[in-house]
Amino acid sequence: MATIREVSKRAGVSVATVSRVVNGNQKVVEATRQKVLEAMSELGYEPNSFARSLATNKSETIGMVVGELAGPFFGEMMQFAERVIRDEGKHLIITSGHASLAEERDAIEFLLKRRCDALILHLDLMSDAEILKRVDAEQTPIILVNRLVPELIDQCIYLDNEAGGYLATQHLIERGHHRIACITGPLYKSDARDRLTGYRNALKMADIPYDDQLVVEGDYLEQGGEAALERLFRRDARFSGLVASNDLMAIGVIKALRRNGLSVPDDCSVVGYDDVVMAGYIEPGLTTVRVPIEQFGAEAGRLALNLGEGHSFTVQHLFQPTLVERASTRVYRPEKQKPG
Repeated sequence: MATIREVSKRAGVSVATVSRVVNGNQKVVEATRQKVLEAMSELGYEPNSFARSLATNKSETIGMVVGELAGPFFGEMMQFAERVIRDEGKHLIITSGHASLAEERDAIEFLLKRRCDALILHLDLMSDAEILKRVDAEQTPIILVNRLVPELIDQCIYLDNEAGGYLATQHLIERGHHRIACITGPLYKSDARDRLTGYRNALKMADIPYDDQLVVEGDYLEQGGEAALERLFRRDARFSGLVASNDLMAIGVIKALRRNGLSVPDDCSVVGYDDVVMAGYIEPGLTTVRVPIEQFGAEAGRLALNLGEGHSFTVQHLFQPTLVERASTRVYRPEKQKPG
């Protein structure tokens, strides 16, 4: 492998000049820079990335913490963040918080020790106060995705989840449904609480009383949707429509309804949340609130490059949800009042 001294000799410049070119120093004359780059190419010279990071105080990497490494939501978000970052010649290092406060903290420390130039964080359990304390203590820029901390609004990429919960519920109300069940996400998560608030606001606007018996806390998993529906059956709850706080739980609900000899939407209209890829392929197609997951990832990547690498991308911080209507909902029929 060629050395920096061999490159300097081939290019006819000093070792210090080669070092300045490798480290991106703008004071090198362009003609000299090209001579050095040509010599590096001819000799197959590969700069030591660790040594370069020490010299520039840049690792050329962005760190990312997500809730889980599996599943359609995080998969799309990671993919689009990585694409934006890779297009700029940087790399994305990804780790998971596994819905554990201790593991979220550990994941952040892991990335900081690797000298990442910025961190993109999707955190479930870390409080706003702890996040603020961390941001104040670290020089590494921190970007929050799918979450709003008001004091860090310029470092957040987020969705109006209250509006999303409202939109899903309003869709059923407009179709004549008044007994509407709701399967929430885990209520320690801010997005789940916001979607529940949107559900309650839609009922209130339509003068429909809120009924605790129609609300079950879920876990954002398909099996959790099935289990939540069985809990509604055990309560003998009567409903003609159901809002699930994500698509995986909505799919679990549809499976459980079929297992009980019921159909969607004839016996129960179902609305999901996220619009993951499979929502359009299940039978019937799932009506759902679309979360722009790929844009979350891309915008988080651009914001990380702006704050960590000095780029000047235009970044959209706040997204509004939209409803994607498919075949899992229909106009209410009085004879179909209760699944089961």
